[in-house]
Amino acid sequence: MEKRYFDFRDIFQAIRYGFSGRKIAVHLVGLVLAYLIYQTLVYLSLFVVGNTAAQDFWNKYGLLPALPFSDNGLTQTTEIAMWIGVVSFACIFFLASTVASKITIEQLRGDFFFSVGDAVTFLKGHWKSVLGAFIGLLLIQIFLALIPLSIAGLGKLPVVGKPFLTISSLFMPIGFFLGVLMALIAIVFGVSLFFVPAVVATTGADTFETIYQQFAIVWNQPWRTVCYEVILFLMKLIFVPIWAFFCLAGFSIIMLPISLLHTGEMEHITACANLWLGGAIEKLTMLPYINTFGVFNIGMAMKEASAFATTVTAIFLTLTILMVVGVVIAYLFSIASAGNTMVYLILRKKLDGHNLLEPSDTREIETPDAEPEPEPQ
Repeated sequence: MEKRYFDFRDIFQAIRYGFSGRKIAVHLVGLVLAYLIYQTLVYLSLFVVGNTAAQDFWNKYGLLPALPFSDNGLTQTTEIAMWIGVVSFACIFFLASTVASKITIEQLRGDFFFSVGDAVTFLKGHWKSVLGAFIGLLLIQIFLALIPLSIAGLGKLPVVGKPFLTISSLFMPIGFFLGVLMALIAIVFGVSLFFVPAVVATTGADTFETIYQQFAIVWNQPWRTVCYEVILFLMKLIFVPIWAFFCLAGFSIIMLPISLLHTGEMEHITACANLWLGGAIEKLTMLPYINTFGVFNIGMAMKEASAFATTVTAIFLTLTILMVVGVVIAYLFSIASAGNTMVYLILRKKLDGHNLLEPSDTREIETPDAEPEPEPQ
């Protein structure tokens, strides 16, 4: 097992542990599943709305996922479907992060052959702890928020409303501490977005223990948490673009001969892919160095391809571009999973001196061998 310092130096190993085919594949599968669910919900809602809603949305966005908080001019039905899709994405992301964190912690413990199947088996027994921690924190916050909301609502009652508010003002000092508690829980919820998968993966904790660990991190190690996450963010900012560049270079090298020998056809195929991706390729080529090899040259944008072969090629080009983008994002998520697992190991060591790389269930108490009894004569 490698030497651990249990300080900021360990965080730099997140790049190496994040650059893992298993973890990237886990997050890529999660991204694909979340993307399919999101797009299916959105287009189903558009078909329910009827008229030309689906066609208008396709002409504007194509296969690109449109976010619910952007100004899309969509109906409430579609916005609700989008928010359901966002919640589904969050659930899938945290479950995939738990699988990646479990693989990471087992690698850190020396088991480099811990498989994705074993991690998925672990998730089947602990997924309730992952989602339950978020739901529990939200329920606590909602319960506390109901107190001032109820007081304000009762204050609207005729006749008794104003006297009730006057009496309630006597408890304003208590309300102040209630507000501070709600602010603390909001911070804890923000921190839990980073550490819930890591806590469950490393300790196998239940929902209550996972929530407790989030409070312990915020209350006892706030500045270390901030500093370590800043370091991890800077590492993502450096290495994810490098990975994206290599993915882009690999894609360009493969497409370069075809672009040189079949320029006209490729421009038309790229135009079709650009149309189906909501103009994303055209916007991408505006960035420096993206189209250095000229493989993203776009011809006349036609809404329909002129030949079956061209349509099929455009479809596979579109899917390949989406896959490349997914691989880049999956690497970002993989670094986050590995890095947050390491950060939690350090914070837990600082909190109570517990080394999570040495599971208690594997320790054995050694006793001296007893002398053999003499055989009877």
